[in-house]
Amino acid sequence: MLRFTRRSEYGMMALAFLARRPKAYCSVREIHGELGLPRRLLAEILKALCQEEMVEGVRGPGGGYRLIVDAGTIPLSRVVEALDGTLRITECSKGGDCRWLEDCTIRGGMSQVAARIHGVLDEFTVAEVAFRLRPGKRGVEV
Repeated sequence: MLRFTRRSEYGMMALAFLARRPKAYCSVREIHGELGLPRRLLAEILKALCQEEMVEGVRGPGGGYRLIVDAGTIPLSRVVEALDGTLRITECSKGGDCRWLEDCTIRGGMSQVAARIHGVLDEFTVAEVAFRLRPGKRGVEV
């Protein structure tokens, strides 16, 4: 079954949380308390999102994490790839290795499926998910 990993899902949840608090620093403790995500995994996710320059982390009193880019400019595909690497639907997609590569009966079709799924994740942004906006329609709730 196709499903986001916990890292990707929690990453999107944390980004949506931060998007609702523009310019405010939120601690891991605060995010954990509100969302109930595992604290250690949440800290790892936020650190990875810092490395990808989506969020900024500041240590000390009054510190925490905050978005440093507009949530409307962060496609879900970027979040997934930042936390889980290249999005792959099958073993052979995006440079993977498959022992049936030469005789595969579904490779062409699955490449199209993978491209469409990636396209959908490219179309939806963190803001659209956080604020339940229609894709491409800023400020219009669903």
